[in-house]
Amino acid sequence: MAAPGVRTERKGHVCPPSTATHPMDRWESLFVYAFILKFTNLKGKIQGFETPMDLEEALMSREPNDILTKILIRFILNLKPQTRNLNTDQISTTVSGVLAEYFKTNERTIFWDDNLKANVDPFEGMDCGFFAADWDLKLKILRQLVELQLTHSLEIKATIDRAWGVVHNKHKKEKGVGAAGSSATASSELDRQFLGFQPYGYDAKRARYWVVDNSPRIYTTTNPWRLSSSFKAISTTREEYAAVIENLKSTIPPLKKGQRRSKSDVLQLSLIEDLENRVETIDQELARVAKVRKKLEQTRILMAQAELRQTRTRRQAQKPDYVYYNQESEAS
Repeated sequence: MAAPGVRTERKGHVCPPSTATHPMDRWESLFVYAFILKFTNLKGKIQGFETPMDLEEALMSREPNDILTKILIRFILNLKPQTRNLNTDQISTTVSGVLAEYFKTNERTIFWDDNLKANVDPFEGMDCGFFAADWDLKLKILRQLVELQLTHSLEIKATIDRAWGVVHNKHKKEKGVGAAGSSATASSELDRQFLGFQPYGYDAKRARYWVVDNSPRIYTTTNPWRLSSSFKAISTTREEYAAVIENLKSTIPPLKKGQRRSKSDVLQLSLIEDLENRVETIDQELARVAKVRKKLEQTRILMAQAELRQTRTRRQAQKPDYVYYNQESEAS
């Protein structure tokens, strides 16, 4: 017990570490992907980036890849628009420098050390760089960059303010980022419904179901107010999506004559209906993604064939050293 008059620092509760072995079962993956969809146009700009699974595969890779590189570039430019040195070879150093600048303040990040009373550089002692790091560290860095953007990026803060009708300095004429028409994003996309992210539905056990795009991916979470709360992906393919619906149907108890459905059963029935209504949209999205991937694969094949032809027809830079034996014998 502390002495009278001595204030003790209260510590917030510490959530138990995740036991997930894949990014799909970490809430940070959904957090980062949802941010990308709502505040950037990266999904339509990066080749091969069509679903949450593409982001997860990029995180699992230990090699530099186009998806993570362009995500990092966009995040850094949102925070520091004048940043240079954004090529693949220097991106790790640039990310470390941007984080270090924010770590100088007393703002607690996910890399805060209670013993040191300071933020710790996640790159300290690393020789391999960002891409060769474990997927867990890469995901934490992406999460931290997202949180910094939501807090410090003028453009993103202005987007949120416009959606919620927040006006700063009403007596002054708006200029710059916050001015009307300064953003290329359509005004219809800046409303609360688009930027907000609510559970898609609940089952009878009050588990929350989350859907972030038109892919078959479904996430579930239990009570978020408990330390034992869990997060996991339960559907990735269309077959798994259909299996989730069938499982929900099988757990609904039959209704007896004169009996009314409980509130929890009504919630689950509503969830089943909403999930079934998405099937056609999911099929269209799967067909679109398959078409995009096929076109991308054809482009890669054509590029490989062009490179092969170029290699075969490339002239030798050095003059060949040979003699005609017939001429040599005649001269002798």
